[in-house]
Amino acid sequence: MIELSGVDVHYGAKKVLDAISFEAKNGVFVGIIGPNGSGKTTLLKAISRVITPTGGIVRLDGQLLSAISSRELAQSIAVVAQDTGPGFDFTVSDVVMMGRYPHLSRFGKEHEEDYAICQNAMALTGITHLSDRSIHEISSGELQRVIIARALAQQPRHLLLDEATSHLDISHQVEILLTIKKLSEEIAVIGVFHDLNLASYFCDEIIVIKAGKIAATGSPVEVMTPAMLRSIFDLDAAVSIHPITGKPFVVPLPGSQVIPGNNLKVHVISGGGTGVEIIRALPRMGCRVTAGVLAMNDTDYAAAMKLGITCITEPPFSPITESSRVGLTAQIAAADVVVLTATPVGKGNLDNIRILAEATKTPVLFLSDDGRATLPDYTEGKATAFLNQMMTSQRLAVLPLNQLLDRCKSKEEKQP
Repeated sequence: MIELSGVDVHYGAKKVLDAISFEAKNGVFVGIIGPNGSGKTTLLKAISRVITPTGGIVRLDGQLLSAISSRELAQSIAVVAQDTGPGFDFTVSDVVMMGRYPHLSRFGKEHEEDYAICQNAMALTGITHLSDRSIHEISSGELQRVIIARALAQQPRHLLLDEATSHLDISHQVEILLTIKKLSEEIAVIGVFHDLNLASYFCDEIIVIKAGKIAATGSPVEVMTPAMLRSIFDLDAAVSIHPITGKPFVVPLPGSQVIPGNNLKVHVISGGGTGVEIIRALPRMGCRVTAGVLAMNDTDYAAAMKLGITCITEPPFSPITESSRVGLTAQIAAADVVVLTATPVGKGNLDNIRILAEATKTPVLFLSDDGRATLPDYTEGKATAFLNQMMTSQRLAVLPLNQLLDRCKSKEEKQP
């Protein structure tokens, strides 16, 4: 087990890691994700004693890292770092055998057991056919598998991976990570990932690091959320549960960089697919978005759920209940602005428009490409009357999508 308690690391006057605390137990594959420069590689260096923390404690299997001899540490922990390989002209089998050196006596020679362990490591990583080749004659992806095989030959009790599969094609990524996943049942494994979907699929626990601090930790389902992706990576993405794997699956949305520093509160009233585009676009503006009331079989609801947007819902073909009316009233009151789309209005969802019309203090932006504020009205004109009421009171502005989004870029622009 790997334990960190309050670990700080400084590079000169700059604090790179700040009070990092977590455990990586045997049987749990721990993934580390975070933006570039957040401290992920530095964290692995602190665990492997490449650098010395300026504060806090690191333990391996209950023993203080600082109290472990260099030889014992080499026997205990293996690291697969980014873009590492011997500089000299070794054969593949020679490099893999280097993983056995911590287990040999000072002047000892390799035994049959050492050769068998190396052969097994090469078989697991699919490089047996390369054993007699020079490492200067193989591809970068093949070299990375050699380095992973060397780490497996080391038979460590703790394994650290720094984007270990980044140079590999997808089939070898899966093969290697399946092997490591199996190893994690018996040893402590921590892996740094840039591929969020690989981390989601293979890791049991994910730790999110931003600016040297732990921002989130938990299972992939708990951590891989649209809200996390926006706050940590400034990324607008849809997150779904894959129907086959049962794991979260991240799909970045086109043009998805989030505009920081907005924080405008926007409530969206839509339905029948009329709000999908605006529901996707507003989070990219940095807006805090809520939606509803929506039926749970509505396309707009599906879009909101994939983006992690809080949504007031009712079952399909059900009228709006009192609890939803109360929730909608509260969301409108809390919003800086409400976006209303040309959603079809019937008896079941008329309360959406009625409650919005009665909320006289919140400005309304009506999404329309033709400059007209009209709703498909199946309520004998009641929905249209509420809409006209808002227009008469000058609470409502009719805007095409691009102008509506421009209006939502600045929190100062609250009035239509």
